[in-house]
Amino acid sequence: MANKKKMGASAGYIFAAILVTIMYILNTLLVESIYRNNTNVSRATQQATRALNVINSQLAEVNTNSVGLAANLYDNPLEIISDTDRIYANIEAAEKQFEAVEGLSDEAYRRYKYAKSVIATFRTRLESLGTSQVESGDQNTMSDTLKQDLYPLQVTASQMLTSAIEIVGKDTARLQRQNAIKAYILMTLMLVIWIISMIAIWLFAKRAKKARAELEEREMRLAEVDAKLKNTRQKASDLAVTNVLTGMKNRYALDSDISDRLETGRFQIAVFDMDNFRSINDTYGYDFGDEYLAAVAEKLKEEFGDVAEIYNITGNEFCFVFNKNISESQAVGIAQNIQRVMSSPFEVLNLNVQLPCSGAVYHYLPGDCLNVNSLLVKLDTAMRNAKMNGGNMINNVMNM
Repeated sequence: MANKKKMGASAGYIFAAILVTIMYILNTLLVESIYRNNTNVSRATQQATRALNVINSQLAEVNTNSVGLAANLYDNPLEIISDTDRIYANIEAAEKQFEAVEGLSDEAYRRYKYAKSVIATFRTRLESLGTSQVESGDQNTMSDTLKQDLYPLQVTASQMLTSAIEIVGKDTARLQRQNAIKAYILMTLMLVIWIISMIAIWLFAKRAKKARAELEEREMRLAEVDAKLKNTRQKASDLAVTNVLTGMKNRYALDSDISDRLETGRFQIAVFDMDNFRSINDTYGYDFGDEYLAAVAEKLKEEFGDVAEIYNITGNEFCFVFNKNISESQAVGIAQNIQRVMSSPFEVLNLNVQLPCSGAVYHYLPGDCLNVNSLLVKLDTAMRNAKMNGGNMINNVMNM
């Protein structure tokens, strides 16, 4: 009879383990899917916006050349006409890039198509002037054509392109909101499944009183799975624009904010996190650790919110993108103050807690990194080296 109970309890544990494993795999896959959707939306909208801006600027350049021809400002008019063909080739290439983007709203495509037809009409009427008028110097005819015919077309096309850019921006915000809602639904669903699985485990444990040693061993394994699930839920939470615990922008907000600056921008950036933060959770529990992080985040916003944009990119890791007017030497000084504040004692639930912290500062130059992920890898590597050397220090990222 005892053996049968043990077998029943063992089968129950196996079922619980399978349930938790399936939940973990599904959660991981769904988180990855949502992250990939966000990345695809960002990439597609950036491509669409960039293409529309190229078309608009190139069309303005054609119009400028046309005005110059009409005003007889160029020594070699035929060279300007030849350059116009190059500009239209750029416009056609940008049109192909925009048309390759999927998922945009019908309104954005409608305005783009209208602008495209106006551009085609603009080109046809510009070409109808012919090189003969340029060579003969018939400035009056060209000027009248520009004022009465071509210029209004250029203005209309530009307005439609600008309107399409605005709609693409709205489409981006809409899709990101949808992904954020999916993330919250996912977190809620995972929580419900987790609660159900915990209830099931408790019932199985109640039936295994005579196998207490085995039960304790399995509970330890389940605790490890639970820790992984909490980490996965944290990743799901990070898909939202704001970190729910600290109220700061998160990793994906950082990616969105500085991606466009990597190619041509120059700025100061730093990352910090507490050394051996796990000891707080192990000693006082996760709820206490959350309160501690919230207190640190609030102090950071209060002390440094006016000199940097602060992001809570992982559990206890904070990223600081300093204001444009902050020099490299000033950034190093501010980083030292950040370390001082983060390493100071904090009163949490009537207890004083103090942890040292390590960090890394980076004087970023244009083109140093291909994307935000590679930028963070450099910073995290420098910070890890600081921790490996005893912690409680700040490293500088050397530009390669």
